[in-house]
Amino acid sequence: MERDTPHLDNMQMIFQCPLCSSIPVHQRAEFLDDLQYSVKEYDKDDVIVIQGSVCETLYIVIDGEVSTEMSDEKGDFMEIEYIAAPNPMSTGFLFAADNRSPVSAICQSKCKVIAIPKDNVYLLMRKYESFMLKFLSYISNKVFYLSEKLRLVSLRSIRAKLSYYFLKESAGENVLKLKISREEIARIFSVSRPALVKVMMEMAEEGIIEVNGREIRIIDRNILKSIV
Repeated sequence: MERDTPHLDNMQMIFQCPLCSSIPVHQRAEFLDDLQYSVKEYDKDDVIVIQGSVCETLYIVIDGEVSTEMSDEKGDFMEIEYIAAPNPMSTGFLFAADNRSPVSAICQSKCKVIAIPKDNVYLLMRKYESFMLKFLSYISNKVFYLSEKLRLVSLRSIRAKLSYYFLKESAGENVLKLKISREEIARIFSVSRPALVKVMMEMAEEGIIEVNGREIRIIDRNILKSIV
C-alpha cells in the first residue's frame, strides 16, 4: 500500500543517487531548496508505476528494490530491469513525446521512493549543469543497456546468451572476470540461476570454457562465435 511520508529526515541521501552525486558540495543546500518532492513508502509487491500510464514524475528509489516488467498481448511477462537503491526510475521516457510508461514497476521489498515532478526536474536541469549532464549520461547508458537486453532476448537459448556475453565481456582476451554475480546475470538473461549455472557447467565439461569462481577462461572462441 502506498503511503506518503511528510518529511524525510536525511535528504542528504539523495546525493548518493547517480543523478545527484556530482552536485558540488557548496551547491547542495541550494539544490535541496530548489527540489520539490514527496516521499512515498510501499510494501513488497506494491505497484509504483503501471505499464501504459502517463509518466509525469521522476522516481528515485532510496530504500529497497524494484523490478520493471513488460507484458505483451498474450499476458506473458518479461523482466526488463532490477533497480536497487539509490537509483532512479523512469528517466528514459519522462521527456518523451509519448511519455507513457512501457513497463510496470513493482516493489520486490519494502521501498521508499522520492517522487519529483517533471517540471521540477526540468528546472533543476536548467539551473544545475552537473545534474543535467548526469541525467543525459544516465539516459545514454540506459539506451545502451536496453539495446544489449534486446540483443540477449533475440538469442533464444541460454547457451547462445552466455556465448554472446562471454565474447562481449572478454573484449578479445582469453580470460575475463565476471563483474556481476551469476544471479544478476540470470536476471539480465531472464532465466533462473540454476538453469544458467547448469548450461555454464555443461560448456565447461565440453571444453569450451573453464570456470574458476568469477574467472572465465575461453578455450575455444570459434565455438562461442558459432553458437551466437
